[in-house]
Amino acid sequence: MFELHNAASASVRTKSSNRSATVKCVARRSAFLLCTAAILSGIEPSHSQAEPVPQSVWKGGVNSDWSNPLNWTGGIPDSTIWAFLGDPSRGNLTAIATGTQAFADKVTINQGNELVVEGGSLRVSDIISISTSSLAGDPRGSMIIKAGGHVVTDRLFVADGRNQGSLTVSGGDAVLTVNLSQPNNVDNRFVVGGWGDGVLLLNNGGTINVGGTNPLELGNIFGDREATGVLSIGQGELSGTINAAEIHFNTKTSWIGADFTDAMTIGSKITGTGYLIKNGTGTLTLTGMNTYSGTTTIRGGTLALSGQGRINASSAVVVNGILDVSAAASAQINNLSGTGTVVLGGRSLLISNAASTFSGNISGTGGINISSGTQVLSGQNSFTGGAGISAGARLEIGDGGSTGSIVSNVTNYGTLSFNRADEITYAGIVTGPGSFEQLGTGKLILTGTSSSSGNVQIANGSTLQLGNGGTTGLIGGTNFPGTITNDGTLIYDRSNTLTWRGAYNGTGEIIQAGTGTLLLTGDSSAFAGNTTVKNGTMLVGNSLGAGKLGGNIAVLSGATLGGSGSIGSGAGSAVNISSGGTLAAGNSIGTMNINGNLNLATGGNLGVEIAGDGSTDLVNVTGTATIAGSNLYVTAIDPETSYQNGQTYRVLNADVGVSGEFSNAVSRSAFLNFGLSYNPNSVDLTIALNNGGTDPGTPEPRSLFKRVAGTSNQYATASALDTLVQSGASLELYNDLLMLSADEARGSFDSLSGEVYASTASVLIDQSQFVRGAMNSRLQQAFGARVAAPIEQLPFFPVPKPASSQAIEQAAPRTPAVPQTPYSAWGYAFGAWGVLDGNKNTGDLKSSVGGFASGVDAAVLDTWRIGVLAEYSRSSFRVNDRSSSGNSDNYTLGAYAGSQWSISDNAALNLRSGLAYTWHNISMNRSIAFPGVTDSLSSDYDASTLQIFGELGYQMKVNRSLLEPYANLAFVRFRSDGFGEDGLTAAALSVNSETTNTSFSTLGFRASTDFDIGNVPFTARGDIGWRHAFGDVTPISAASFVGSDDFSVSGSPIAKDFALLEAGFDIPLNDAAKIGISYNGQFGTGAVQNGVNARFSVGF
Repeated sequence: MFELHNAASASVRTKSSNRSATVKCVARRSAFLLCTAAILSGIEPSHSQAEPVPQSVWKGGVNSDWSNPLNWTGGIPDSTIWAFLGDPSRGNLTAIATGTQAFADKVTINQGNELVVEGGSLRVSDIISISTSSLAGDPRGSMIIKAGGHVVTDRLFVADGRNQGSLTVSGGDAVLTVNLSQPNNVDNRFVVGGWGDGVLLLNNGGTINVGGTNPLELGNIFGDREATGVLSIGQGELSGTINAAEIHFNTKTSWIGADFTDAMTIGSKITGTGYLIKNGTGTLTLTGMNTYSGTTTIRGGTLALSGQGRINASSAVVVNGILDVSAAASAQINNLSGTGTVVLGGRSLLISNAASTFSGNISGTGGINISSGTQVLSGQNSFTGGAGISAGARLEIGDGGSTGSIVSNVTNYGTLSFNRADEITYAGIVTGPGSFEQLGTGKLILTGTSSSSGNVQIANGSTLQLGNGGTTGLIGGTNFPGTITNDGTLIYDRSNTLTWRGAYNGTGEIIQAGTGTLLLTGDSSAFAGNTTVKNGTMLVGNSLGAGKLGGNIAVLSGATLGGSGSIGSGAGSAVNISSGGTLAAGNSIGTMNINGNLNLATGGNLGVEIAGDGSTDLVNVTGTATIAGSNLYVTAIDPETSYQNGQTYRVLNADVGVSGEFSNAVSRSAFLNFGLSYNPNSVDLTIALNNGGTDPGTPEPRSLFKRVAGTSNQYATASALDTLVQSGASLELYNDLLMLSADEARGSFDSLSGEVYASTASVLIDQSQFVRGAMNSRLQQAFGARVAAPIEQLPFFPVPKPASSQAIEQAAPRTPAVPQTPYSAWGYAFGAWGVLDGNKNTGDLKSSVGGFASGVDAAVLDTWRIGVLAEYSRSSFRVNDRSSSGNSDNYTLGAYAGSQWSISDNAALNLRSGLAYTWHNISMNRSIAFPGVTDSLSSDYDASTLQIFGELGYQMKVNRSLLEPYANLAFVRFRSDGFGEDGLTAAALSVNSETTNTSFSTLGFRASTDFDIGNVPFTARGDIGWRHAFGDVTPISAASFVGSDDFSVSGSPIAKDFALLEAGFDIPLNDAAKIGISYNGQFGTGAVQNGVNARFSVGF
């Protein structure tokens, strides 16, 4: 008897001896294994026991139809019968055809037998067990559920014996349901790979439903044997559906294989020690909170995480397809590797226990975080949401080859390394206290301005370049507290000023390659390599820090080495200044200490700054100083001490000795002379003012600046600058001028002159013509002379016309005079813009004006008409060559009078005159800019214009036209008040009041004619003339600087001769209203003005 504890019993008898035996068949999967062994050994079931186990044994004697009773020993199974398919001689197909409903209590499939359910249904009350044989080498059993087949069972075991077994769910509406509804049964399980290796295949739209909370189990541990269970989805075709609370790996050799072409979602929680492989082109989406610990391998297609879906417990993730975490609530993996793509979307991917290389692409707006281990990225990554490196973790970009990059910023608490053999540019920003390494044999160019605070290492053979010719590119930030260990090459290539407070050590090379300035204020005395200044300026030390730099330094042509720190490493080290290179001690006044030797090559330069109190830049050398015909360049900078007395300055000391001499001492200054004297261990410089030959010691400063003046305005300005007092702001301006070249000085004289104040008078005197024009035009219109610009009257009380007007009207009935009224009001708008060309003394003067005039007048003494005028206008003007501009608000009151006398029926004599006074409120701005001085100056001041004019014209009627030759004479007096400019330097002027008297004579000819277009009457009119200016045609402005004598400069001259041109037409809108437009131009030598007037008038 076989005794199985806790089992139900069954009586069986052998086929050969007709003897009986009792077998207790336990409800667990092991009972089926042993019961099967007993049956296969020749023991047949007996139903005579108290606990019978009725069986039907498949013999397949007729065909493969389940529903044919001749195929069964014991009859067709029903819900109380154990259907046993286990005879190796009957290992044929058992089919449940379409429309067939089959039942069984239990189903066992062994010995190469295969059960196919297609288009029908099988309902098993208890358990289906596949391949339960305990005998090694027995054929496997299998079950296939095809399209339309439905199988329902309470429990299911695949490969429950020592051999392999398989279960396939394939096809549309192929459904397997495992209820797992026996919670008190320890074998209430759905197991694939119970003792032998089992496979569960799902594809082409099949469905697997697992009831309850028990899992679908893959693999099993039975004694010392670990069986493998495989869930294979798709097998290169379509996927299916799994509805299970959990899928559990019992053994680490068990796995899920996904190989399909469509999309599938597994919402089950995947647990245990097995692994997952994604093949095919389709997309597998995991939404469960998975905890399985085996590897995750994506060989093709996409593995996506969505919602709470995760694979964070998976020991490693190999991505050769696509890993998409964009829809996951959180994303965490271990040890990323592969060549595929990681799609972040906006998510952040946490990588733990990193130990591999990922050569694919990580994309998206999200970022990554390395929490532990070393992650190598050797692909071209495009994610932008940042990379985080935890303390103790390491992120390497590249693996020593020519690939591997990131574009995102990095927050570094561990180690960030770049390891490539070629040139790469990284524009991101690195922050955090972690360390930074450049390990590859190539060049890394950093163009982001990083503020990390960890140490930096540059390996032997590696190159790190900060900046790429622009204003960004840095590692460590300007307040970097750490050290750059440089055993390779460190290059600075920036166009702006960069201050570096960190320290260098190592034996590599430092190169200043950019056009900007690199200021070193840290202690880098431990650096034992070479430094080359190829371009721009390197400063070692300033007021922010003493600054120390060890090793050897070479300064190439066009580059500068300066500062007030310490350079060199003692005996054997040297500072070498090549031809065209410059050593500029100090930073302002200061001392540079060279701990070694100094070699100044032929054509090399030593630059020093000197102050008026005798202090100067000094180069102090502990070794020898060798001068091979080099140049000494001198700059005077002291704003508070006068240079008018000669001074002697020590510029070079050498403890071991000085050999050789400078070829000369030079400066861009046009106003200083220099001399040199040599001692065994030093070089001294003597200066004096360059006063045109005066012996040193007896300077003549009052003839200094004007020696280089090239124009009368420059000469006048320079003469005043020569008189600046030698103290305060005046001395500061004086000393700034001392260091200018002749060309720079002439430019500064023009900038300082205040020429625009004189030119303003030219503008406002010229623009006074618009007031005269308004009065003159009104008088022409009032007496019916429509040949000039009409100004419509507004009649109030009509009165009889005077005889003179009647005579003119009779002579020219087509253009009658406007009826005389006792009172009239009128309006006039104008606008113009112009330019006066500059000359060698003044700059181009551009101006514009716009305004409106109105007035009232009355008829008196029969033939006279007198009136008053009010006008407002705004003038703007600028002299771009002098960086000066201003505007004026103009307010005018005036009076005018005119008369007309008839000479004949077709002729009349016209007299017109007027007087006006204008108040000007002027605002001015000037920018002063030359080497050493910048200032923005402003002023507000008042001025006035008084003018009077008279005109005589002879009017003639010819057919439908009026002709009038005329002569005009005007006098203008312009007066400006005195004022002072507001500014920060002594360049601010104190400007005197000034009066300018100018007269204008004009000879011209006017004409108008009437014509009709259709039924619309038009009047076309024109005017040509010649205007001549005399008197004060070149305005003058007198001013002084703070602490200087007065000087006078001239402005842009008023053009002496102008050709005048006017053309326009009028259109009446009705009996009371009309519109008109005209063009006005003035053309002279070096001067032009254009204006457009648009008028609308209405009478009532």
